[in-house]
Amino acid sequence: MINKNSSVPMYEQIAEQLREEILARKYGPDGNIGTHAYLAERFGVSLITIRKAISLLTQQGLLDVAQGKGTFVKRTVLQDNLTRLTGVENIISQSHLSARVHVLTFEIVDTPAHFDSELRRGLGPRCLHIERVHEMEKTPTAYAELWLPLKYGEQLTKADVETHTIYQLYEQKWNMSLGKGRQIIRADAAGPKVAETLHIREGWPVLSIVRRAYSSSGELVEYMHLTYEYTQYSFEVELQLSSI
Repeated sequence: MINKNSSVPMYEQIAEQLREEILARKYGPDGNIGTHAYLAERFGVSLITIRKAISLLTQQGLLDVAQGKGTFVKRTVLQDNLTRLTGVENIISQSHLSARVHVLTFEIVDTPAHFDSELRRGLGPRCLHIERVHEMEKTPTAYAELWLPLKYGEQLTKADVETHTIYQLYEQKWNMSLGKGRQIIRADAAGPKVAETLHIREGWPVLSIVRRAYSSSGELVEYMHLTYEYTQYSFEVELQLSSI
């Protein structure tokens, strides 16, 4: 609801309401949010205010303006066929979308005491802790928290993990042969940190992925907790039918 007495500018309030509607997939298959004139009448504001709101959402990568046709929700949903485990940057790149990584935290820490014995044994007493946000088309899409064994983590730089996937670094820096990974995927609700990082409300639906990755010799090389805003990611899997 727009509050004309609020200290928040009208165009920002309108942009926020439209953003929530876009994330909730209100606008259907064609993604048309309506003409500027329609939106001005809907919100009871001037065309100038609507143009500023649309401009803000366009800068955030949520809308495309097609001259003479209208304003449309930008299609940026990632699809993963789950045939292999790879970095978020690779999935975005394969979707022909622009990607950028911001590292929020890069520090050597004591391995968290609440980790299970396998994790603590694989990571060692201390490990490299990384927090980073992945942007797709200028929109925060995923928040990743990673822990790497100290013997590898202490040889990395912040620039390394901003420009490469962790698996690329293992292969290129240490000529390591990568093995298998295990991941758990589940629906979740955004906590305070995720909500702040992905610019969504606390409690907003998200997709949570917890992954353990190993070298070909079975050595733990990464523990990761990855969170996607739920509209930004989907799985497409081909499976064999069975009557059992």
